[in-house]
Amino acid sequence: MKNDATEVFPRKRPKRVYEVDLFRGLPIFLVVLYHLCYDMVQLPGLIANYRVLIGNYPALEGLVAFCQDILSNPVIHDWLVPFFAGMFLFACGVSTSLSRNNVRRGLLLLLWSVLLSVATSILSGILGENVFIGWGILHVMAFTILLYGLAERFSRRVLHKEIHPLVCLFLGVLIYLLGLLLRSGIETSAGEVIQWPTSYVSGSFSDWLKQDPLSFFKSALGMTGNYVDWWPIFPFSGVILIGMAFGKVLYGERKESRLPFLSFPLFRPLLFIGGHTLWVYILHQPIAIAVLYLVLSSMGFHL
Repeated sequence: MKNDATEVFPRKRPKRVYEVDLFRGLPIFLVVLYHLCYDMVQLPGLIANYRVLIGNYPALEGLVAFCQDILSNPVIHDWLVPFFAGMFLFACGVSTSLSRNNVRRGLLLLLWSVLLSVATSILSGILGENVFIGWGILHVMAFTILLYGLAERFSRRVLHKEIHPLVCLFLGVLIYLLGLLLRSGIETSAGEVIQWPTSYVSGSFSDWLKQDPLSFFKSALGMTGNYVDWWPIFPFSGVILIGMAFGKVLYGERKESRLPFLSFPLFRPLLFIGGHTLWVYILHQPIAIAVLYLVLSSMGFHL
């Protein structure tokens, strides 16, 4: 019999790093609210007797108008959404530096991102609406984490060393700046502008292929976009890598919270969301739609 202490004393679960959960929880909570606004705005086009019954529920019409104002607000759309998405991706990078198995995490995210694309492609065909997510935030996370996890394994098993934080920081800044430059254009000394030939596609996956057979790969790189959910490798993989660099420097081998006071009750809902971001992101829309359907059906509305 092996005299292995780990068999007698099971390994303790790693402690939560509260600040990372908080930095992930807040953006995901705001995503839930933002998507709920999107759902509300779709109601007039989806409910058959909306105009007939709306006179009995003027507050609902006011709520739909309020949600429309939120979605069309340029400050929210052009500044706050990218800022909080960047916060989430940065926190994703920090949590990646704390993970023991990034290959497994990357494969799990890849599976969910593929299922998300399949589900939204089918939904686009059923509704006739542009809801297909070809290369969204889950896709860029899966790609970056899986690639980093494979590089991490190679470095440990072949080079017998950890990936240095400066490598992550250098690659992250390079990818981020290159993505920004290619979007805005780089002017050469001859006066020519080098720029991604950016275009937009819509519809289901088959519609994408009809418009351009390479649209999916171009979307991943940042050349072909979709208005629904588009977070290409250039520049957003760079944000994740920068988060990895900070995580390696801040936590090192300890992997313990630097701000344990964040665990007090006021922050617990956000900490819970931040500790279960994947499930919240995947399930919040089906749950929100089911609740809306039940509430509106009880009020007399029907599709």
